[in-house]
Amino acid sequence: MLRTGSVLVAAMGAFLAVSPASAQSTDSAPSIEHCPPRLGGTPHPGPYNVYFDFAKSVLDRQQTAEVHKRAKQAKDIFVTQICLLGYADKVGNPASNKQLGLARARTVASILMADGIPAKNITMDTGGEAYGSATFGDYDRNKADRRVTIVFNR
Repeated sequence: MLRTGSVLVAAMGAFLAVSPASAQSTDSAPSIEHCPPRLGGTPHPGPYNVYFDFAKSVLDRQQTAEVHKRAKQAKDIFVTQICLLGYADKVGNPASNKQLGLARARTVASILMADGIPAKNITMDTGGEAYGSATFGDYDRNKADRRVTIVFNR
């Protein structure tokens, strides 16, 4: 079993502290502009994306390593606020995809917290289905849409 699964179980109580920025449905999907503003100083690098398999909210080893790398980077450059935006592809029910996007953001948050990023420093939201209501046939099942975007804010 990947480390991510055990972290999710261990971090369940912390999810109350790491609540979505807006759990209500909105007319438009959040984007990185939805994250709290980047404040002062040198601009932080990023944003970064980690990708998920179809209909999954568990990361593979390579993507888990990428989150660990970003956690270390955030600590090294003294990032005090990280925004996570979870997305899904367009296959399936839009409401379910919104929940899947949030579950993916929670997966990333749990890894960041296990690596020492305080829950109070993580904001998350879900964009649900990437790219709105347009459909693209076979391209609806696009791995690039099944992601969490990690934004260092300050």
